[in-house]
Amino acid sequence: MKLTLKEEDYLETIYLLLHRGELVGISDIARARGVTLPTVFSAVSRLKDNGLVAQSHYGKVTLTAEGEKAAAEVFEIHRILKMFFIQVLQLPEELAEQNACRIEHGISREAIKQLEGFVDLVRSCSGKGEGCLLRGQLTDKPEL
Repeated sequence: MKLTLKEEDYLETIYLLLHRGELVGISDIARARGVTLPTVFSAVSRLKDNGLVAQSHYGKVTLTAEGEKAAAEVFEIHRILKMFFIQVLQLPEELAEQNACRIEHGISREAIKQLEGFVDLVRSCSGKGEGCLLRGQLTDKPEL
């Protein structure tokens, strides 16, 4: 199922709130996203229709198994992008967060997998050691 950007954002927000150990209500989601209650109600209704969230009679929202899987994937992409921006590009955390949010929806899974491998490689190497695979490679400019 192809999710919209907003649906992915809402799933990720619910996922993060749930993983903090909170019971998640519509007002919690609205506060976390900085939007109105009717906006959240509409988004949660769409997610319920798609079988990604469930909502009890008392208004608490949970992720279904399918919703948990989709939310975890969005969160993982966000985490890898943010890690790249902070650890490799050395951007401040706030700017890294903003860029990760913008890019997480459009990047391919293959690109994320390769990017994660690159971040791991950079972290394991200062760029100065003899065994470093990146030695001399990062300064070469590609031909245009």
